[in-house]
Amino acid sequence: MTETAPPSPPPSPLHNPLWHFSLEFYSQPQVADFLLQCQDTRGADVCLLLWASYTSACGRQLSEESWRVADRGLAPRRRMINSVRNLRRLLGRVKKDMGLYEWCKRCELRMEQRQLAALWKLQGETWPETRSPLELAGQQYGLLQKEQARWAGLIDAYSTSVDEALEGVAVDGRAVPKNGGAPGGDAVS
Repeated sequence: MTETAPPSPPPSPLHNPLWHFSLEFYSQPQVADFLLQCQDTRGADVCLLLWASYTSACGRQLSEESWRVADRGLAPRRRMINSVRNLRRLLGRVKKDMGLYEWCKRCELRMEQRQLAALWKLQGETWPETRSPLELAGQQYGLLQKEQARWAGLIDAYSTSVDEALEGVAVDGRAVPKNGGAPGGDAVS
């Protein structure tokens, strides 16, 4: 009797290309500052901004309907995330129990990961693609054109760095062409 390897578990919906893009993009210079400024001064949802960034980096557009569905769908968890974020920020100012601060930070990140998983699922839906994701976000959050241009520049800088890192890298024995993949090297369905 031949032994076979046990079947591998299905990939977690939490670990999807949007999540990986978000981690990589957020770590780029000036990106976190820009997104947090939009959050703190405009009331923007960073997860929606990351989804718009991913969609834009992939060269896709969205519809106003898809944006509204995403925004409404995230609203219940957004309130929970804001509560945990406010507690974490308060604990950060008090600095008496850094263990509790770090626990809140991990909880906030896990909740944001679930938000991004919901957006990834929405990414697979068929919508008419009629508007720039950055324009839709700008419209909702009142971002000025110069802020949208700065954001587009951050996405372009990230995409260029990914393209340069992937140029000439072999995948399954084939060279990857420049602009041959999605941000972070993940395939987009």
